[in-house]
Amino acid sequence: MAAFDRTIRDGIASVVHLGATERKEHPMSTGPSHAATPSRTRRDVIKAGAAVIAAGIVGAEVSGHRAVAAALLQPPPFSLLESGTYTIRQKSNGRFVDAHESADQDFRLVTRPPQNNTTQRWVISQVGTVYTIRQRSNGRFVDAHEIADQDFSLVTRPAQNNDTQRWVVLPVGGGAYTMRQLSNGRFVDAHESRDQDFRLVTRPPQNNDTQRWLLGEVGANIFTIRQRSNGRFVDAHESADQDFRLVTRPAQNNDTQRWIFSPVGGVYTIRQRSNLRYVDAHEDASQDFRLVTRPAQNNDTQRWVVLPAGGGGFTMRQLSTLRFVDAHESRDQDFRLVTRPRQNNDTQVWLFNQV
Repeated sequence: MAAFDRTIRDGIASVVHLGATERKEHPMSTGPSHAATPSRTRRDVIKAGAAVIAAGIVGAEVSGHRAVAAALLQPPPFSLLESGTYTIRQKSNGRFVDAHESADQDFRLVTRPPQNNTTQRWVISQVGTVYTIRQRSNGRFVDAHEIADQDFSLVTRPAQNNDTQRWVVLPVGGGAYTMRQLSNGRFVDAHESRDQDFRLVTRPPQNNDTQRWLLGEVGANIFTIRQRSNGRFVDAHESADQDFRLVTRPAQNNDTQRWIFSPVGGVYTIRQRSNLRYVDAHEDASQDFRLVTRPAQNNDTQRWVVLPAGGGGFTMRQLSTLRFVDAHESRDQDFRLVTRPRQNNDTQVWLFNQV
């Protein structure tokens, strides 16, 4: 992520260690620590990632340095797509994604039989990653309430394997990142007052530093997380009477403030190779939510969340709406690509083949 330098392309990233100079407040429990060092080859990264999942490896403790640059660890590419050029086929019928190249057709995306040309080749570039995030002290997953009477509070929960426990992480410059709950697209934020216990919550976008987060690497796939607006560290209660709520605290240098990031998907831009226009989509019913190509706009209508769907296929969702890419399967609709709510069928599953 960030600058997408060579380490990112190889599925590795470095993070400058973040400082920890604040006094302790509301101490929370600690756990065992084991040293580990991130590797620099893909094979070693895959081994390291597997070890994190299997054994919860932790690296050297964070030292007192300010972050001058950061790149979120790009984990091993188990089933994630690498940036590159692909053909894309709809699983339900095997037809290839193509696009009109004229304004009178609105540059619409369609499916066609194979043509072996660059209108059916697509350049995908990773701009973010989707993670599950676990508190290292107990292995519980970060989740969040989705109702106002719970203040949309972040909590930890046992594994549920759903989008409330998947988090979209994108760089926003200056070594900071935004984090969004995939189930609803709301941004991670936090109260900055003691009477609210400095609780983490989700909010609509505010474009300020309460929604920007600094990540400090302390081991393979393991990070501290600090709110940029105040430098406080993300922690979490470990008792049911506190609902296992996430909060911010001064540095404590223990495993309640260390978080395991595990990749479950990626965020990409997608361009048609023949003209390098970006895949976008209408966001209103009058346009049937059609997919089209457009010049670069650098916004979430042109960012696509891609997650494995089993059997070698993937789902694609427009980040701005979280609607799923689908396609008409009839000639009278020109086999147009559209976005739709989730349907859990093969019209919304796509096969990527690198070329």
